[in-house]
Amino acid sequence: MTVPERAQKDSNMAVEVKVLTLNVWGIPGISKDREARMEAIVQQLVTGNEEYDFVFLQEVWSKADYTFIASKVNKVLPYSHTFYSGCVGSGLCVLSRSPITEVHYHRFALNGYPHKLLHGDWWGGKGVALCRTVRHGVPMLLATTHFHAEYNPQEDEYVHHRLTQAFETSELIRFAKKTEEVLICAGDFNCIPTDFAYRMVKFYAGLVDTYTDSPCKTPGSCGETNQTPANSYTNVKTLITNPSGNRIDYIFYQASSTHKVKTKLCDQPWPQRVPQRDFSFSDHEAVRAIITITPVKDEDATENITELQAQTDALLEGAAVCEQGLKKVACNRRLYLTLAGLVLGLELAYLAVLSLDLSLGALMGLSVLSMAGMLLLAYLLHMGTVFSHLEYSGVQAARLAIKCHLEKLTERNAQVEQERKHSSSFIK
Repeated sequence: MTVPERAQKDSNMAVEVKVLTLNVWGIPGISKDREARMEAIVQQLVTGNEEYDFVFLQEVWSKADYTFIASKVNKVLPYSHTFYSGCVGSGLCVLSRSPITEVHYHRFALNGYPHKLLHGDWWGGKGVALCRTVRHGVPMLLATTHFHAEYNPQEDEYVHHRLTQAFETSELIRFAKKTEEVLICAGDFNCIPTDFAYRMVKFYAGLVDTYTDSPCKTPGSCGETNQTPANSYTNVKTLITNPSGNRIDYIFYQASSTHKVKTKLCDQPWPQRVPQRDFSFSDHEAVRAIITITPVKDEDATENITELQAQTDALLEGAAVCEQGLKKVACNRRLYLTLAGLVLGLELAYLAVLSLDLSLGALMGLSVLSMAGMLLLAYLLHMGTVFSHLEYSGVQAARLAIKCHLEKLTERNAQVEQERKHSSSFIK
């Protein structure tokens, strides 16, 4: 059984599109209550009070979980796609009520470090997933992503990685979106609204945040979606310094040349606990947005000095982060090569020790240490040469692209300001 596209009797009618995004926290062997939560998420999508047009999920790391979810929600969301990337997949999937006609996946150039096993982002092959579809006769581009996590706000070693991810996401949207398409971009951006990555995506890609655009807000809340006090998986210690949690999951949109868009509602519709259970659906809260899409006549796009300045500020901040990132890359490279030199010295000392009269047990022990040292030496040399060069290239590519865009924006800013002054003098 599939869900048919509802025919619109009047092409000038406004239509509603309902969207949900959720980081399901689906790490096999690590995420608590994973199987029970996946069943609860499916049940909520199938039997809940709301029918969604599109659902964006992140951290669906298990192929079995994706297959289970897609098969169980097939009656209400008959079309789905998951995106393979990296060693364990991208974790991203899209569920849709309308046919998905095209898909594309862009893997981020930078996404953490392979030796940070407890962080694990590098192994996931994170990126941006795109899908094309048509809903209610409206051409749509769907995008979902999952940025690198911020593990230590005081000393964020991944700040330049997240900057390149935000910039790549913005660039991809700018290049991929057709003028007649309405864009919906949702996911776990791992940044709060005051972060540079949020501003880069919002202003440079030209997106509208449905939460800030929504006319209705929950009193006493800023839309926090992670580490909230009501979530069963929130560590109590984090609430001491951040009692409300963070808003890091977003649903953005961008209107088209033929349709204007407005947010009717953006909220967190699911209960704080799985019904009849003592745990939440995930360590993140599900975010829902209901947007109204209305056809409009073709109009010339207008720019104002405020929008251009916001783009310029976001890019200037991004350029500064890139400069700091390049310094950090150089520092890390020196560290890796210095450690490699020390390990090499120990290996040479081992060769000298072999000439001494040692017991068989001592020789075997030294041989094991030498083998471990050789593996460590190879890894340090790889990180200090190949990986450091890749990291440098990723940051430098973003820096140079930002520089190019800034030059054009500076010219455009001056042009718009001149036009504004000319119009003011003409009116006088």
